[in-house]
Amino acid sequence: MKMGSFEKRFINAARHGRRVARDAERRLPIVPYRGHLSYLDVGCGNGMAALHLASRYGFDVTGIDVDPEQIRLAQAAAGQERRVQFLVGDATRLPFPDGAFDVVATNNTTHHIPDWQRALAEMVRVLRPGGFFIYGDLLVPAWLWRLGRGLAGNVAGFVTRAEIDRFIRGHGLTVIEHEVHAMRYAIACVRAAA
Repeated sequence: MKMGSFEKRFINAARHGRRVARDAERRLPIVPYRGHLSYLDVGCGNGMAALHLASRYGFDVTGIDVDPEQIRLAQAAAGQERRVQFLVGDATRLPFPDGAFDVVATNNTTHHIPDWQRALAEMVRVLRPGGFFIYGDLLVPAWLWRLGRGLAGNVAGFVTRAEIDRFIRGHGLTVIEHEVHAMRYAIACVRAAA
């Protein structure tokens, strides 16, 4: 599900882009990086976090987003930066081989994806064994989730903390760090080594 024009205006604002880049960087200390990592940003939007990580840390960053307009903005911002590429693609069908990335990150994306479990499973699939999965998104309280599902069905990927935790346990991920706020959940995990 693509963002509406109001949400895009907010998401594409320079101030928001700087905050997203800072959030991506803030989670890096859990990753024992030594330069040249491959990093996948799922739901990269206009690419601000991807560009920041590529230029500041020298990571090889791939950003993917379902919205061609967002990818055009990201590509324009990238200019001649060779350590980053942006692709239009669906998170539920990532066009990469198994174990292709050292780090896979997604931020405020899964609430746009009705089949969020499949999207997260794809992210884990393309993460190398021993690699790091970084997730952040909105959460809804269980009572609101039940009400929303009852009224609207599966129209978006809003999830509860229990659902995310169950997914993590079931997919060979170990939580290293987590942040819980009123309606936001962020985790950093490592994938079990092969």
